[in-house]
Amino acid sequence: MPVLRDHGSSGVAVRLSSWFTAGLIVVVLLTLPGCSPKHLSPKENLDAPASPAPPARVQPEPLGSNGAVAPRLQWHRCGGSFQCATAAVPLDYHQPHDAMITLSVIRLPSADPAHRIGSLFVDFGGPGTSGVSELKSFGPRYPDVLRQRFDLVSFDSRSVGASVQSGELLAHTSSANTARDLELLRQAVGDETLSFLGYSYGTYVGATYANLFPERTRAMVFDGALDLVANSTGRPGQEQLPVDVRADTARSQAEELDAFFDRCAQAGPRCAFSAGDPRRKFADMVARLKRDGGSRFATVMATVSHGLQSSARWSGMATSLQGVYHSLRLDGAGGQGQPPTLNPYIPNHSASFLAVQCVDSDYPRDQQAYTRLAPGEDQREPYFGLTALFDMAQCIAWPAADRDRYLGPWNHPRQHPILVVNSRYDPETPLWNAHATRDELGDARLLIVEGYGHTTLDVHSLCASAAEASYLVSLQLPDDGARCSADHQPFL
Repeated sequence: MPVLRDHGSSGVAVRLSSWFTAGLIVVVLLTLPGCSPKHLSPKENLDAPASPAPPARVQPEPLGSNGAVAPRLQWHRCGGSFQCATAAVPLDYHQPHDAMITLSVIRLPSADPAHRIGSLFVDFGGPGTSGVSELKSFGPRYPDVLRQRFDLVSFDSRSVGASVQSGELLAHTSSANTARDLELLRQAVGDETLSFLGYSYGTYVGATYANLFPERTRAMVFDGALDLVANSTGRPGQEQLPVDVRADTARSQAEELDAFFDRCAQAGPRCAFSAGDPRRKFADMVARLKRDGGSRFATVMATVSHGLQSSARWSGMATSLQGVYHSLRLDGAGGQGQPPTLNPYIPNHSASFLAVQCVDSDYPRDQQAYTRLAPGEDQREPYFGLTALFDMAQCIAWPAADRDRYLGPWNHPRQHPILVVNSRYDPETPLWNAHATRDELGDARLLIVEGYGHTTLDVHSLCASAAEASYLVSLQLPDDGARCSADHQPFL
């Protein structure tokens, strides 16, 4: 686990070597011999000093599919009603008839073929999440009307799951190239236009497709939306802030944690952490763990990060926190303020995650930029600030760039508006990101789910599911700003 050490008056100084080393290990693994592609035939802290700007990147006219030939999908049974296939797509869309790579594709055929609309492509986010395995898990749970009117289709995008990996691929893993692959898959299944449901990072893939191929876009639902500008370049003055600082995910996590404290206190004995003042207990516990050093603070924050994904996990999180609090024998002792964070919780990202995120986004490439930002972010959000700051610091050492990534604009005219759905308390894709995405798209509607957690996969809402299905099937949209209740409320 990377460590922050106290060095003089600044309180924290950053040691990034383990992030950089891990990033380079990923590159080495992906460039091992024998892994070459297959060749197939026919918001607050915005005034911090900025690091030097990276070399200017010329953004050419966005590339479409450039005459690439749609793959021929030969479906075969792969468990239950599911069918699987592989798709050959170009490694480089500038050379669409040269080197090819293979993608793993899955579909759950329509339960009512006579009334089938077409295919509904589902992107479960990540980046790095296997669409094949996720559709097997979630596909049968979708509303009957979607199961009847659509073939549900997903795929492992380039570098993910059963789809091919290689060192040469690293320069072609952007979301824009995934969107180009999606366009070929749309052609392969025979649909005139694309129907799409994207979760979390999948909303970025969908938005990229909608702006590269606006004339081929039918109906799109973005569930848990990334701020498109924040994820790509950042707004003026924010370009040299890390991606999650631009999106301000630290504030969204802090706000949901505050909501947890309030609901826990209201629940009384139904919440194991409710005795006394939960907010004060947590502050005292964190202060002690920070002063003690070691990795225990990071372990506790990893538990919190997991718990905030869905309020269905809050009871278990409360039990874990109470156990830690009791073991420290604080007995109401005050925390005497928050000391600097010496050992933050930093997620361990997969190689597939880094392969996409590190080429999709602008970010500071100067290690000192993170050092300068660390004290302010730690003070601004003592529990989550450094997690957001260093979340993707491995990208500093990333050697690849994708010249075909898409940086906007995001508001190309489309036949139908896009429906954006977001929880009020979402720790990963904050509601203010959804507002920004709605505005950036230019033609979108926003539906708010009054719940806690990340996307409707974890914040179940029959109301929101019905609204999504209604739009995808009949193109009927809710009013902008409409609200749905969540099916589950914590501690009940």
